Amino acid sequence: MKKLKSSFPSGRYILIVVILLVLVAIYAAARLMQVDIPEDPKKISVVVENSGSERWNQYMGGIDQAASDKNVVVSNVMTSYFSDEDDLDDLVTSEYLNGANVVITNTSPDTKEVANILMEEINLEYGGFVSGRTVAFLLGGEYDSFTGDVADQMSHQITNAGGEVIWMKNAPCNVSSILKKSVRPDIIVALDDDLLCQAAAYLTKRKGDNSRLLGFGCSANAVCYLDRGVIDALLVPDDFTLGYESLLAACDGGNVSKIVPRVKLVHPDEVYVKENEKLLFP
Repeated sequence: MKKLKSSFPSGRYILIVVILLVLVAIYAAARLMQVDIPEDPKKISVVVENSGSERWNQYMGGIDQAASDKNVVVSNVMTSYFSDEDDLDDLVTSEYLNGANVVITNTSPDTKEVANILMEEINLEYGGFVSGRTVAFLLGGEYDSFTGDVADQMSHQITNAGGEVIWMKNAPCNVSSILKKSVRPDIIVALDDDLLCQAAAYLTKRKGDNSRLLGFGCSANAVCYLDRGVIDALLVPDDFTLGYESLLAACDGGNVSKIVPRVKLVHPDEVYVKENEKLLFP
């Protein structure tokens, strides 16, 4: 009599199935572990001159917002005014050696555009007759090429129009002391935010001083002086957008140095125009 075949799988077949199930479980666990363990976030350093200045508040606000969106760690390197032209390069090198994946240095607006906008404002102030007018400049640190280039370009235009540049001073300096001791100009052009606010504070106390004050900056203090009419015109860089876009470019491997910030001239009666509010109070 023939034996009936068992309807149950053989032991060898069961062993193969178990092994396959174990392999699937191991693979699934490995995939889950890859998902659950995040990669280490990028470390990005920001190096700008005089980093503690209010001048950088909006810029760092944009940096921090983008850092939150991209899940990266940002370190704002504390600096003063650079005492040597190699200071920036040395700091950047140091940050890379300390583990930074990317180092962002501030990019500046087009110097020709800034010089032309401020010169146009001076010409409008005096009906195109700059001849006989005196101008003084308050600049950034000695090695700040942006403010130096703008001042040089404006100086040529002022001289060619018959005006006179009577002095230039670099940060850091005591603006109040300079204005007390120096011949006071018809126009003060302050291209450093901190020195701009020092000049505004001085003019606030000197009611009889008729010097016109033009500036470049975006700190809350500078905007306050603009709103009060102490600053006659403020050329404002869109620093929040610049910071945001710079961080995104750094994360995506883009060239941060190619990002040129937008600038806009704002007068006291234009502070609360809707478009300007977005720029001044981002």
